[in-house]
Amino acid sequence: MAFFTAIANRKGGVGKSTITVMLAHALAVWGGKRVLILDLDSQCNTSLILLGGQGWNEARKAERSIADYFFDLFDGNNAKPKDYLVHGAGDVAGANGKAPTISLLPGSLLLEDVQGELYLRQAKQSTDPDIVASRVRGRIEMLLRKFEGSYDVVLLDCPPGLSFAALAALSIADRVVVPFRPDYVSELAVDRIALIIEDKRNQDDLDAVAIEDRRYVCLANYVRDNGRDRLLIEEIGLKHPVLETQLPMRDGIANAFDFIGGNRQTIEAKYGNAIDDLKKLYDEIAPLLADEDAKVAAQ
Repeated sequence: MAFFTAIANRKGGVGKSTITVMLAHALAVWGGKRVLILDLDSQCNTSLILLGGQGWNEARKAERSIADYFFDLFDGNNAKPKDYLVHGAGDVAGANGKAPTISLLPGSLLLEDVQGELYLRQAKQSTDPDIVASRVRGRIEMLLRKFEGSYDVVLLDCPPGLSFAALAALSIADRVVVPFRPDYVSELAVDRIALIIEDKRNQDDLDAVAIEDRRYVCLANYVRDNGRDRLLIEEIGLKHPVLETQLPMRDGIANAFDFIGGNRQTIEAKYGNAIDDLKKLYDEIAPLLADEDAKVAAQ
């Protein structure tokens, strides 16, 4: 069974898509995992990073996007989920020089519109908005789980808003990685997403859950080497679980997300002077996934 990992925050611009791709590369190349990415953000940044503009446009024209997938399969027709996936996504090579097992269900600019259309479909069957919303979210959860038998890890790149798809992803996720910038706006956003993930009404209810027992973990991104950033990270760490790994503002990370196409490159060449940062992130994240695998096996 696949391990579902959502990458989410209520705030945009914190690096959710870049973290998603970094985790996919590390888990597939170093961990030998079969990785699937579901791009749930209508900005489609993850898809553009992994396919380039031309590749994403080809997938869109071929109706192989997350919006097409939801729209076509929502009512349980006979379409095959695997037909919507792009395999061998990205331009990184595995240890054997071939493409690692990274598949992608590409994002769509129309995802929000499609979710609205699916809501209207269900609204014809009930006048209770809560029932309609529950049905839509439940069916999207079911569609997200369709791939769990074919992959080791499913990464869910979530939008900053609380769409049906985002709520479904947070519901089914075994673990949620919350990237944040070390600023006060991000601190508020982390507080808000934490309540949603843990299904708590307020901070007092959240505080009653031991930090080590929470389903999410925060990751400081775009960190500058100054006292202000360190102080804000420490403040967030007083209320939330925070990874020791901190990703700095480094050219190697920014440049890694230019899609080059053509011949694949090693992960070391891809990340350049940021390869040690990626290795630290992988070394800390991989055991978290292994711990959850052990829990599932024990049940």
